[in-house]
Amino acid sequence: MSAPVGGQAAIGAAGDADAPALARIFLAARAAALPGLREVHSAEEVAAWLASALMARQRVRMATVAGVPVGYVGFGLDAARGPMVFHLYIAPGWWRRGIGTRLLTEAEAALGPRLSLFCIKRNTAARAFYERHGFRVAATSDGAGTEEGEPDILFARDDGSPDRDDKVGATDERNA
Repeated sequence: MSAPVGGQAAIGAAGDADAPALARIFLAARAAALPGLREVHSAEEVAAWLASALMARQRVRMATVAGVPVGYVGFGLDAARGPMVFHLYIAPGWWRRGIGTRLLTEAEAALGPRLSLFCIKRNTAARAFYERHGFRVAATSDGAGTEEGEPDILFARDDGSPDRDDKVGATDERNA
């Protein structure tokens, strides 16, 4: 029997009680996608931040399979950049099953197709996912302004069309 795919995951609002599970997803996804990444916060600290910052200020939608959280997306309006995806993380055992696409669609439904997001530069799987969904590089940084010290990319999408060839914006250094 095959495992459930994204279409079989339930999507709903995440609450403060879900923060520890979402923190585990956050840390596991980053560890699997970014070997050697220097995590600067414990699972407890990440859970506290998710509840007090991300969940308190933005919309957070969670994917579950049989009641178990397998991914989440946090999105809202950024004062400088407008509609933004702040977090999109899927538990490693659930990658490539359509859950990330479904969660990204949740953000699009709420904010429209014009979205931006940051991605750690060496996360090639995430970069390919965003590019397949019509995002283009808008800016890059050397990572000096990030907690992890990792170079990152600001992706932006102007109209949601994955077939667009034009550039969203010039690539430059991001001032974090």
